[in-house]
Amino acid sequence: MTNELSSMLDNELDADQYSPLLKALRTQAELRSKLDSYLLIGDALRSSDNLSTNLTASVMARLDAEPTVLAPPKQSSAGTFRNLAALAASLTGVAVVGWLAFAPATQTTPLQPVAKLTKPEAVATSERMQEYLMAHQAYSPSSRIQGGASYIRTISTSR
Repeated sequence: MTNELSSMLDNELDADQYSPLLKALRTQAELRSKLDSYLLIGDALRSSDNLSTNLTASVMARLDAEPTVLAPPKQSSAGTFRNLAALAASLTGVAVVGWLAFAPATQTTPLQPVAKLTKPEAVATSERMQEYLMAHQAYSPSSRIQGGASYIRTISTSR
């Protein structure tokens, strides 16, 4: 069929051979691909104006010609649920912060065992804790202040 295809493009194909060739072109993708290649070669040899090497410019020109639609997308019921869930989460967060800020302060603390110690024992424990903190403060990942300024908090609590 390739010879018939070439003959058709050269206008040398007999009239009775057109029908089988056109049927083959409809069914065979490889033959259609050869036809595309032959047509491209012919256009290139003739320096045809239809053969455009600047495809980007023509695509950009068509994109510029398209209308711009400035309409918001249609919101589905899932989008409405998502918005309501975000609103509920925000209100819950505000309620928790307000409750913690305005709740009456309780007298119980997690350090109750230290409060039961006598005063000299509490001071000794506090001094040992300060020594421990001073020795290990450089290794703490929460210490973001560099230099001597990181010791200000520790020294001020001991006075």
